[in-house]
Amino acid sequence: MKPDLNRTETRLSVRASKQELQSWNHTARSAGHKTLANYFRSLMNSAPMLQSEKILLITELKNTREEVARIGNNLNQIARSLNSGEGFNDAQNNMKQCLKILSQIDSMIATIKR
Repeated sequence: MKPDLNRTETRLSVRASKQELQSWNHTARSAGHKTLANYFRSLMNSAPMLQSEKILLITELKNTREEVARIGNNLNQIARSLNSGEGFNDAQNNMKQCLKILSQIDSMIATIKR
């Protein structure tokens, strides 16, 4: 998003306990944000705002996606080692299936973020 040059920046302050701040920082990182300010901006600009259940679901889907990607990498290494040709088609089909699952997870994450 391009900055609005005609906009005057203002500061928003929020009081929080140390425990709340730690919890918010953890939630922001879990949702993929580097700073709490970026996380709050994302929440305030989203329509509708993400509920905690959605954030947990996105986190779980991202973790699952990472696991499937690692499995796909392992399958790719196995496929390379099968130079004889026997079993190669099975490994290749498994890799294609992993890539399809990764794509489906990416779509679910994008849908949930809307």
